[in-house]
Amino acid sequence: MRPCPCVEYSETQPIQYEQNLANFMGMDIYVDERVFIPRPETELLVKTVAEMVSLKKSGDEKYLFLEIGTGSGIIPICISKLLPESRIISVDVSRDALSVAKRNIERLVPDSDITLFYSDIFSAVGDIYFEKFDAIISNPPYVSSKDYEKLDAWVKSEPKIALWGGVDGLDYYKKIAENGMKFLKKGGLVGVEVGYDQGLAVKKIFNENSFSNVKSFRDFNNFDRIVIGWKHG
Repeated sequence: MRPCPCVEYSETQPIQYEQNLANFMGMDIYVDERVFIPRPETELLVKTVAEMVSLKKSGDEKYLFLEIGTGSGIIPICISKLLPESRIISVDVSRDALSVAKRNIERLVPDSDITLFYSDIFSAVGDIYFEKFDAIISNPPYVSSKDYEKLDAWVKSEPKIALWGGVDGLDYYKKIAENGMKFLKKGGLVGVEVGYDQGLAVKKIFNENSFSNVKSFRDFNNFDRIVIGWKHG
């Protein structure tokens, strides 16, 4: 992971932390040292998944999303704005992050149907949700051990738990791919953000776990940044 142009830095820490403010999809998001600072690449994730879900769905039933690793809450907030008929369950392993997400959700989308759970990926999402979700969406930690050591000190001021994705940076994709299928409806999809050099590896992980039509989408720097896979059958 490399710092992106939207994140400004002082000598000691990102200015977003100093101001407790980040901009995402035209909204002012509260951030502090407990959460990852939103990046523009995640806008592509939100818009791509929302568009694909809306194309495949019909009728009056609510869209049901599972978001893994909510951080500041930007993903469920934006999904609820793009698809107001959505119901979203968002989970995070950090209680601090959930506190920030709650603050942003209550301020920006107070009438939304968003539920926050303390959960390590799927641990708090019980079997009552098997084959219930239209989509699983996540911007998980994806920095490898090698790349983490190379990060600027300013980036390392962000929570390591939101950055580091295991030795190869792929731990969370493996867990999502291995367990996500049973939570998706037939025709449901999984959409994840990936590191700039991880597109092929993540597509391989989802293909190996029986997802269909696995595709990647490029960001404004022409890197594979979003991977989408479908549950068919």
